[in-house]
Amino acid sequence: MILKRTIAAAATFTVAALLMTACAPAAVETPKPTQTTAAPETMAPVAPPESEEEAVAAAEEVLTKWFEVRGEVNAAGGTDTEQLEALSTGTALERVLADAEQIANGPLLNVDEVNIDGPIKTEGAITYESKSAYGQEWEGVENGLVTINACQDGTDYKLFASDGSEGMRPAELRTTFDYQVIYDASREAWLVYDLISLGETC
Repeated sequence: MILKRTIAAAATFTVAALLMTACAPAAVETPKPTQTTAAPETMAPVAPPESEEEAVAAAEEVLTKWFEVRGEVNAAGGTDTEQLEALSTGTALERVLADAEQIANGPLLNVDEVNIDGPIKTEGAITYESKSAYGQEWEGVENGLVTINACQDGTDYKLFASDGSEGMRPAELRTTFDYQVIYDASREAWLVYDLISLGETC
């Protein structure tokens, strides 16, 4: 079954990494100084999955939440990453922390191919369509690793430099990714672990 979810998300900012995301119109509303991300939710412990179907459902739920939180963190200026740390680990966590730091500090390569220093603003959302998903063993947990193959569409997500100019985007905004979500037995939680670009358009 193909699932389509609209997810507010933050982008990585090199041209290659922008394949993960997209950007918005030239009129950008400056966030209010009081805008902050919500306090981290208390994550109830989750038992290991009893089936592949259960594992896939849990992994997709966490992946969706991760993208939503990622978008909220970046829209709020990239300074509060606590919720992202509660939802991710490994390469995925490294990526979102780096993204948030760049949102907070810049620079951003704009459409005139000029690096602009200063904080970056984000606008819009990305979508993804889950094409397939499957589970496999992870650290002794059956179906403890779920790989979600998806077409990610970054058309409606944009980045803006501190001077208001639009960030440069790659030619292809719809690309294929494998997202990996793991069950961490020590934390009794599902965590986004990796995101792998397959280098294909979709």
